[in-house]
Amino acid sequence: MRSMILKGILISLVLTTVSAVGQTVSVEKYTLPNGMTVILHEDHSLPVAAVNLWYRVGSKDEQPGRSGFAHLFEHLMFMGTARVPGNAFDVLMESGGGWNNASTSEDRTNYYSFGPSSLLPTLLWLDADRLEALGENMTLEKLDKQREVVRNERRQTSENTPYGRAELRIPEMMFPAGHPYHHTVIGSHEDLQAATVNDVKNFFATYYVPCNASLVVAGDFDPATIKPLIAQLFGTLPRGSEPVHMSAAPVKLDRVKRTTMSDDVEFPRVWMVYHSPKHYADGDAEMDLLARVLSNGITSRLYQRLMYGDNKLAVDVSAYQQSMLLGSIFHVIVDAPPEADLAAVEKAVDDVLAELREKGPSKEELEREKASLEHEMLDGMQPVLERADMLNQYEFAFGEPDGFKRDLDRYRNATAEGVRNWARQVLTPDARLILHVLPELPAPPSDPRATAPKTASSDKVTLPEPAAFTLSNGLKVQHWERKALPLTCVSLVFNGGASLDTFETCGLASVTADMLSAGAGSRGALEFEEALKAIGADFSASVDREWSSVDLQILTRNLDPALGLMADAVMRPAFDAKEWKRVKRDAVNDLKSERDDPASVAGAVGLRVFFGDAHPYGRPVDGTPEAVQKLELDQVKAFHARAYSPRRAVLLTAGDLSPEQMKAKLEPVFGSWTGPEAGEESTWPGAPEGVMRVVLVHRPGAVQTVVRFFAPGPAYDAPQRIALEAFGTILGGSFTSRLNQNLREDKGYTYGARCAYVFGRRAGFFQAGASVHAEVTGASLKEFFAEFDRIRGGDISEDEAAKAKAQVRTDVLEGIESLSGLLTFAGELAHLDRPFSSLAEDLTALNTVPASRLNELARPAVALEKCVLVLVGDRDVILGQIADLKLPAPIELDEAGNPAERDRGPAVGASRESAPRP
Repeated sequence: MRSMILKGILISLVLTTVSAVGQTVSVEKYTLPNGMTVILHEDHSLPVAAVNLWYRVGSKDEQPGRSGFAHLFEHLMFMGTARVPGNAFDVLMESGGGWNNASTSEDRTNYYSFGPSSLLPTLLWLDADRLEALGENMTLEKLDKQREVVRNERRQTSENTPYGRAELRIPEMMFPAGHPYHHTVIGSHEDLQAATVNDVKNFFATYYVPCNASLVVAGDFDPATIKPLIAQLFGTLPRGSEPVHMSAAPVKLDRVKRTTMSDDVEFPRVWMVYHSPKHYADGDAEMDLLARVLSNGITSRLYQRLMYGDNKLAVDVSAYQQSMLLGSIFHVIVDAPPEADLAAVEKAVDDVLAELREKGPSKEELEREKASLEHEMLDGMQPVLERADMLNQYEFAFGEPDGFKRDLDRYRNATAEGVRNWARQVLTPDARLILHVLPELPAPPSDPRATAPKTASSDKVTLPEPAAFTLSNGLKVQHWERKALPLTCVSLVFNGGASLDTFETCGLASVTADMLSAGAGSRGALEFEEALKAIGADFSASVDREWSSVDLQILTRNLDPALGLMADAVMRPAFDAKEWKRVKRDAVNDLKSERDDPASVAGAVGLRVFFGDAHPYGRPVDGTPEAVQKLELDQVKAFHARAYSPRRAVLLTAGDLSPEQMKAKLEPVFGSWTGPEAGEESTWPGAPEGVMRVVLVHRPGAVQTVVRFFAPGPAYDAPQRIALEAFGTILGGSFTSRLNQNLREDKGYTYGARCAYVFGRRAGFFQAGASVHAEVTGASLKEFFAEFDRIRGGDISEDEAAKAKAQVRTDVLEGIESLSGLLTFAGELAHLDRPFSSLAEDLTALNTVPASRLNELARPAVALEKCVLVLVGDRDVILGQIADLKLPAPIELDEAGNPAERDRGPAVGASRESAPRP
């Protein structure tokens, strides 16, 4: 996927024409004379539209010596034609408020775009243009750029990611040489480097032909207008030859395969892999359900056996069915404590699997997971983009796009006996892969006396308004009525969040939120989760820096019992001592695991150095392992009594009930809830000041360097905030932003570069960064500084400004498409004491901001002279590359932000005398 880092997009959508039970979707399907399948789906609920194009080619269709080619070609599809040269594909789309992306799997490649419905003709024209002309416009320069981008993607998502190296090995061990699934989708460095321009042109001519494609258009459009346009743009393209697709007989292991690997991780892993039924075949749905029985929540079989209560054999468990066209694989994964006996872990897992093979799941277990899965599938049908993708997926699998009911029925009709029978066929103890991933041994310590220490130096926007009412206890409620699907979302938003912690108690707000579901009312933790699963409820409690929320998503028919469970969690948590030990243990282990992730380390260390320990923004929201380990249950109880009060809260709801119906359901549950006044806010330290500082966190042998800049930024109520939203989008907030185009598209140094402003109620900051190939760390920093200097010089054009403003508007529209997204926006505004109407007002005001205003803000907007630059990677590789950059001497810290052994200087957050970069 070529730009997931920039947008963090999870595509998911569905139309307002979904039936009452979410089983059917109105579509029109026809075939163009050249063999292209066209699927139209109307949804007029919002003025947006999506285009989703599937090509029936994936990594399984690659030739020997050309692994990774299907995914590489996905990237090349954005490199331009004679009519749309360079990055004009993205510029044209973003200028109209749209965006696009793509993804490649073993079996298919899909391209999707989204934007205002007025942009739909442009979206279709762009896809038709590249389908016709991309091959003839391919050059070695284009190939070389994207080749390096994909290699950086492999480094970032596999080689420099915890357990990623193991993921690369699994296909090689599960499928024999020559099998279409023997290699990974991302491919090898050697094969990617060997690709030629002729390879690209031949691949395009073979697979990117109309008769190998299906096109879905979904959203707000008139078929009478769009059908002739599709016929004109796509129907006139030559048919091409039907490509031959790779096939293979089902694979079975005839023995147990074992291997052991090492990785830069905190916890050892036991990974069991089995061959399983292919996608949508008999048994595929049963294996999905079996995976949920094994690892979905604290009531799951693996959690109960390995983690719950006094069981200390695991810190995390998971299981999933990786469904593929020619044959699937089933994964069981256990992350163990460092001191664990992995043989004992294996035996415990095998005991759980043996019991399921013998008896299967209970009827109650299976019904819980079926209800939960039904809710997830209906919830995922809300945004139109996911709906479009599912229509193409069902067309690919069934030859019929409206396969929602057929898909759901696979799970609805599953029986406990059927799941047991498939467990017996798949979970074979004598034929499987068992992979151990062990933490790498630390490098031998260097001589502490060998080296002398260094001295540290648009138009008016209208959005749906909520109905507002107040419960009898004074709790304010905002409700959005949406009739499209039988779903309801509820969110209780509290002011405070992690800012109520101190440095010594950081993580207290987070673990308190975790304890809300660890038993409540008359139910223990297991009973509470079972009650949620029985009605298909999705319950969560989360914490941000300045606010926290308790969220519920549920089928509307089950809203009454779900509200009762939510109220128990918020008002009557059990705070059981045994559950507290479990929750704290899991939190500490999760926080330790985060220190294996270089990107997480860069964020935590950077904010700690930039803000200092005394500032709430300088502390991790979820805390540190050291601080959480010291917390006691009495502290959690006291925090809950203080923070979870209706005096701090606003209640947000959205769904298919009317305001009157919603109030009638809320009043008996929350109307008598009482709690203390919020009290006065604590005093925060002032905005951080100081000179530029460079921080180095050493990770020996790292193939990438994580680069992060942190600089001063305003709080939410600053008058320049609206303009800075557009400014940040131009610099690093979209695929065509300056940073991404330079470091990724032009230089190929990274998989993605970005920046953003964080506008809190009482503080804010600017951040920018990328994960770059370690060997180009110095060159990447030079490009960062060049882009910062260029934009600070005031060269933003009106075209750039207009594109950024359109992108911001579209991001908001996309964000509020689902019920949960709508309440997320509303919750952020609520804790900022802003009405929901201010969102539309801000977007309308944004439309009037000229480029000249952005240029006025440019220099103070990126205050390099006061920034903290964090580099997480191999010290020896980095230092030689940054010596000529005239940076302050690096401060070497460890993964927690404490002075490393080589640097016992001033504490983090303290000012250091060092000259800022000129």
